[in-house]
Amino acid sequence: MLYLLPHLVTQHSARLWLCARGVDKAQLGSISLRVNGIDVPVPVKDWQGFPPKSSAAWQPTGAMPLHYQFIDKGALKSDRVYEASASLNDSEPVQARFETLPEQLGDETKPLRVLLSSCYFTGNKRSRLASSLLSQLDRNGLRPHLRIWAGDQVYLDAPWYEFAIESHSVAELERRHSATYARTWFAEQGLNTILAQGANVFCTDDHELWNNAPHPSATARDTSDSTKRKAWQAMARALGQTFQGDTANGQRFRVPPLDFFVLDTRVNRGECCERLFSDTQWRQLRAWAAEPQGLGVLVLGQPIFESASKRRGNFGDYRLADYERDYVELMDLLGRSARSTTVLTGDLHFSRIAWSSFPAGSTSSNERRVTELISSPLSLVAGGQLLSLFGGWVAAPAKASLPARHSFSGTTLHTEDALRSSDEGTMLLEFYRRGQRVFCTVSQWRLDELDASRPSFRQEYFLGTRS
Repeated sequence: MLYLLPHLVTQHSARLWLCARGVDKAQLGSISLRVNGIDVPVPVKDWQGFPPKSSAAWQPTGAMPLHYQFIDKGALKSDRVYEASASLNDSEPVQARFETLPEQLGDETKPLRVLLSSCYFTGNKRSRLASSLLSQLDRNGLRPHLRIWAGDQVYLDAPWYEFAIESHSVAELERRHSATYARTWFAEQGLNTILAQGANVFCTDDHELWNNAPHPSATARDTSDSTKRKAWQAMARALGQTFQGDTANGQRFRVPPLDFFVLDTRVNRGECCERLFSDTQWRQLRAWAAEPQGLGVLVLGQPIFESASKRRGNFGDYRLADYERDYVELMDLLGRSARSTTVLTGDLHFSRIAWSSFPAGSTSSNERRVTELISSPLSLVAGGQLLSLFGGWVAAPAKASLPARHSFSGTTLHTEDALRSSDEGTMLLEFYRRGQRVFCTVSQWRLDELDASRPSFRQEYFLGTRS
C-alpha cells in the first residue's frame, strides 16, 4: 500500500512524504510519482526503512515494516493548486493535493489561512470527526493553505492508566507504538484523509514520547527503567522522524511580511531542566529573532505565557518556564526583537488568546506585540481532564516567570475573556494586512458543532506593524 502526503510547501517547492507499506523492497524501483501529470524522480537510493536495521538502544523486531522517503519538488508557481499521485506499476494511484503559498500576504479579501491543531488521540471515538470538520471548512470556502500540527499528534503513552499500571517488554513497546502511528496515519478513523489534502507542518511534544519526556514519569511505568526508557525514546524518535520528519532542526519559511519559524522544544530537551534546544536550534532561533523586518510567527510545542510548574519528581509536568536559563533567553529574544511576534502552540487542552504590548521606544518606532494563540485539543486523550494540571481553562499569568530586569518586566499579559474554551476542535487563523498593519482573524471550530455554518468564536486581532 502506498501513502502520499505533503509536508512543508512554500511558494516554489513542496516536500512530499511517500511511504510504501507492505511492499517488497525489490518493487520500490517500480513506484512512480507525478505532480500535475509530470513525472517526478523517485530515487531508489533514497528509500529509508522503519524500523532501522539496528539501534544502540533497542533491537527492532519489525512490528511495522515500511519504506519511506521525502521528495522535494521544485520549480512550482506560487499561489497555485497542485495534484500529486503515486502508483506501483499499474495499480490504482494514491492522490494528494496542496496549494503553494502566495508571494506576499494579501488583504482581508485574500488572507493566508492556517489551521492550528494539537493534541489528537485516536482512542477517542470522536477523533474520526476531525475529517468531517475539515470538510466543513471546505464547504464554507475556508480551505487552509497549510495545517500546523503543534504537538501530541500521537499519544504513545495512552491510555495512561494502562501504562501507569502495566509494564511492557521492549518488543511490546515497539508493537504498541507502531500500532499507534498506524492508526493515526493510515486508518480511516485517524488523520489519513486529512493529511493528504494540503500542506502539513509538524512540531512534536511530550506525548510523541511520553508524558513529561525525557524525564521518567509515573504515568509511564516503563520509563522508570533506564534501559527501557532509552529504548522507548529511540523508537519514538525513529517513528517521529519517519512520519513527521526530523523536527530536531528548525524550519523557516516566509509569506512576507510573515516570517515563520517552527521550533521543536521537545526532541533536544535535556533532563533536570538543563536545556530546551540544541546548539543548532539556538543559532537558528537567534538568527530568526534578530531579523529586523516583517513580523515573526513562532511555532512551539508548549506555550510561553506560563509560570514555572514547580512540580518535581515522577509526577512532574515541566513547562518551558521550568527550564529557567533557556526560557529567560527565549523570552528576551522575543522581548527585545525589533518586530512583533505571534506564537502558535497547543498542549494545554484548552484554547486561549493572550498578548503583551511593548510601547514604541529605542528598539522600534512602532508598538510591538507578542501574541500567543493556543489551540487544543483536537481530540481529547482518555483521562485528559483528570490529568490536567488545572482541570480546565485558565488565563495567562499577569506576569511571566522572569527576572526583575527582564525585557518583559515592564509589560502586562492580557487574556481574551471571550474565548474560554476547553472544547475539542481546531483554530482557523486568517492572516492579512491592512496598510502597514498586520491582523489575524481567529476562529474556533468545534467538533460539537459540525452542522453549524459558522464558528463558535470569531474575532479580529491586531498583531503588529510591518517593520
